[in-house]
Amino acid sequence: MGQAQRSDRQNDLREEQRTGYSAQRRKKQSSTGKKAQSAQRNSISVISMESPRSRERNESGKGQRPRNGAGRASGRGGRENAGRRHTNRDLQGLEMWEISRESENPRLMRLADKEQVRSTRRRQDAARNRPAPARQPQSKPRLASAAGRRKAKRRKELLCRTFMLLVIAVCLVLIYQTAGAVYQMMHDKGMSNGGGKDKSKGIVEVVSEQLEKNKLKPPAITEDFLEINDYSRPGTGLGKVKSIFVHYTANPGTTAQQNRSYFANLAQTHERSASAHFIIGYDGELIQCIPLEEQAYAVATRNEDSISIECCYQDEEGKFTQETYDKLVHTLAWLIQEYHLSTDDILRHYDCGGKLCPIYYVENEDAWDQLLADVENYEPETEQ
Repeated sequence: MGQAQRSDRQNDLREEQRTGYSAQRRKKQSSTGKKAQSAQRNSISVISMESPRSRERNESGKGQRPRNGAGRASGRGGRENAGRRHTNRDLQGLEMWEISRESENPRLMRLADKEQVRSTRRRQDAARNRPAPARQPQSKPRLASAAGRRKAKRRKELLCRTFMLLVIAVCLVLIYQTAGAVYQMMHDKGMSNGGGKDKSKGIVEVVSEQLEKNKLKPPAITEDFLEINDYSRPGTGLGKVKSIFVHYTANPGTTAQQNRSYFANLAQTHERSASAHFIIGYDGELIQCIPLEEQAYAVATRNEDSISIECCYQDEEGKFTQETYDKLVHTLAWLIQEYHLSTDDILRHYDCGGKLCPIYYVENEDAWDQLLADVENYEPETEQ
């Protein structure tokens, strides 16, 4: 009996609790009032914005192509409108979610979740259907490896060698053409002068003959070398010839042979050291006393790199006779040709040491300048 009463009492308590919970829930729902109803209407209107019929219309319109050029021309605008529609749908889905959360309506929450899933799938489909951006051409990477650097170095060396070979080939072609032109010129000249006698000669022979023809011949020389001694012919080798000195004998009226004998007697008299490579007499004779490969005792500070010429005279003023003058000009012109010198390398003994020798050409500068001009303008055909 007592247990039955207790169970009835417990059932009554459960019923009161259930009744109070329902009353409290109805009270809470009624307190929301118009706010919940308006929220429910808004949520339902948002969901109904995209009805099944409109979705079918949109899906069926995706595969249709524009029938005229206007649709294609407005492709960019259509894409922009589609983007705006997707954005509006996302915003509407978010708004519906917020409204369903405030109203605590389970049905609205399920609908909002479904709308969010649809929106997410639409974005994923749009991302998959979007064309991939065109890849920009990448620049060729630098050769960083040792093998790449070696290949680049070999390629550069090959280009340099090829360029050098081309330059050498061009030079050889130019040399060949120049040699051919010279040969043709010499051949034509030889044919015109010799009547075809030089037809069998090569270019080397023709050029050599032409050079020999234009080369100045030496004057008539009488070789009468002195004996080697310490006072007139030391026998010391001559270095590179840089100057040619002109002297006068300082003995008026003496001949070239007499002055040569004077140099030879110095070996016995030991009077002094003196000599010259050449002696020109007042009649124009030319005697060589010292070989051109040896030094003479003529200019104390320049014996090792110079050649000396003594000139005889009869005039007290030291002026040379015309025969002596002509032979001196010829000898000087021949020597500067042989040693590749110029008239600037022809000096007086006076120019190195201050000795008044040759005295006439020291006291008369104009005469010396004229002598140098005659040497420079000397021509082979004026030989006597």
